[in-house]
Amino acid sequence: MKTNNIQGIVFLVALLSMNCSDAFAQLSKVGTTAADFLNMPLGARSSSMSAYTATVNDPSATLLNPAGLTDMTRNSLLIEHTDWFMDMNHSFLGAAIPSGKGVWGVHILAMNYGEFEETTAEAQGKTGRTFGAYSASFGLSYGRELTSNLSVGATVRRVHEQIWNSSASTTLFDVGTLYRTPIPNITFGVSVTNVGGTFQMTGNDLIIGSDPDDSQEGNYNPDAVLYTDKYAAPLVLRVGLEWDIQELFGNQSTNLTLTADGIAPSNNLQSVSVGAELSLLQEVVYVRGGLPTIGLRDATQTFNFGLALQAPEDLMPFSLQIGYAYHGYDYLPRVSKLSLLIDF
Repeated sequence: MKTNNIQGIVFLVALLSMNCSDAFAQLSKVGTTAADFLNMPLGARSSSMSAYTATVNDPSATLLNPAGLTDMTRNSLLIEHTDWFMDMNHSFLGAAIPSGKGVWGVHILAMNYGEFEETTAEAQGKTGRTFGAYSASFGLSYGRELTSNLSVGATVRRVHEQIWNSSASTTLFDVGTLYRTPIPNITFGVSVTNVGGTFQMTGNDLIIGSDPDDSQEGNYNPDAVLYTDKYAAPLVLRVGLEWDIQELFGNQSTNLTLTADGIAPSNNLQSVSVGAELSLLQEVVYVRGGLPTIGLRDATQTFNFGLALQAPEDLMPFSLQIGYAYHGYDYLPRVSKLSLLIDF
């Protein structure tokens, strides 16, 4: 593919991105989509930087931008856990496997909402019984370099939400691209996530007794099923830039990466996120930070911060990185995320 053709594709994608952003920005539509756990911060590196579309380079790319899988030349495993608000927790397990000309990826993402006490009108309060709720995503990804400068990727996944005996499931798709621009050390990325079907709750909890004719007594009272509306997944378009400026320090032991994302979700207004990662001591220590959703009205997330330690590979036959991310919120408790990244 010729360079001018690639530039034309990038220009077209950027143009479409701006048009989609304008369309999404007309109305926030907060609370009108299902599976909101898909919007929660993912990846200790990516979430602490806030802006990650053009820089994600670990198995969290399976959900953030599948084109980022092509930056992995070794088998990679990412295990992550987040203690969310109250007694909820958010967990991720992802793997990337280079194969031939591309990289395969798999993931399991789960959100456990904890236990709830049942209350009913008939019991005039609590019944003594409890029930649980959870959300999960299982998917397969593939990323491939089309040229030395252009990579693409896609993910297909099954998303399931369960509350007691009722549930909703659908199939979603993610697509992404990375373009290493002619400008040295600058990468351009685009991702579109959560494209696909809708969620509609079904299950035994929606079965109720009915009386077709309440004007008479002794008539047949069949069971009835409550009909629930269908809700789409939170479709998100992200356009990002990465600038790697190692030359700023004039040595090989320190590197600085700056990132910026433009975000256009289907259930909110558009916003901008910016972030940075500073690597020290020849990529042994990483310091990360970012500002999410700049310009978003009524945003609750204030800032993100992260640290990571990379074990020297001469001490073990594989690469090991321990990551931490801290997410600050207005009106809500702070959230901490721990991750373990293994390359082998």
